[in-house]
Amino acid sequence: MLLAKKLREYGMSQSKISALLGVTQPAVKQYLDEDEQKGYEKLTEMGLSKDDIESLLSTLVDLLSNSDVKGAIYYLTDFGLKELSELKFCKYHKEKDKYVPPDCEICRNLYRTKEENEMEVALSMIQNPLITPLIPEVLSNLAYARQNAKNENDVIAVAGRITKVMGLPTPASKPMWGASKHLSKILLNVMGKNSEIRSVMNIKYDEGVGKALRKLGFKVAYIGPRDCYVSDDEIINDILKVYSPDLDCVVHLGGKGIEANTYVFGRDPIEVVKKIIEIGRAYREITEN
Repeated sequence: MLLAKKLREYGMSQSKISALLGVTQPAVKQYLDEDEQKGYEKLTEMGLSKDDIESLLSTLVDLLSNSDVKGAIYYLTDFGLKELSELKFCKYHKEKDKYVPPDCEICRNLYRTKEENEMEVALSMIQNPLITPLIPEVLSNLAYARQNAKNENDVIAVAGRITKVMGLPTPASKPMWGASKHLSKILLNVMGKNSEIRSVMNIKYDEGVGKALRKLGFKVAYIGPRDCYVSDDEIINDILKVYSPDLDCVVHLGGKGIEANTYVFGRDPIEVVKKIIEIGRAYREITEN
């Protein structure tokens, strides 16, 4: 019900919503007529926070707006397993079923990270016109490290980077392990400071992006520019000098002949792409006004 309402707010017709959700159009109409607050209250009663619910809905809307039903199903399944493994539904379950043992934690081991699948979902979300103007001239890439990654072969990224095709950001190929030395080196070193940060994507930096970051209240560190050529290793070392665990982004302002880039960090690629969609939305509002 909540998802149908969000898709309708996005501007979708009832027939389109019914096709994406696999239900009849009369069912969609019924969903739209239901009390939204009751839906939130039910999910909150089960153990989800308002932020959990909003995050779930916004990601599903981003996927379904690209007609990626398969990606939406995977994400919903992954989200459910992750929340179960964090034992968020235990209190609700025990209240509804008196036969559940008080010390039951059987769901704790349900979730296992599947990096390739999460990358596929994130790369589907990237194909969003809000991100198009954020792709730099050197192109973008998105990387995701395994837990306890040791070297670049433990980091998955897009071979050939992310370019623009027919006005949309598009991966040049499927994600592969060891496909980005640059982002791998950044992630491996960042994980030494904060092991929870396992994903990064680079986008462009200009005055509009700077305003968007400030508007969103993102925590950002800046370094540069240099008045000389800057090597790849020097860029990586510069980023690590200013990186701290509470940051959303690091902006490297480049050097002689080197384009400025914004490095957006997160716990996983879906979180990173959601941040970049927020930046893209704010960037559009700033540049169009």
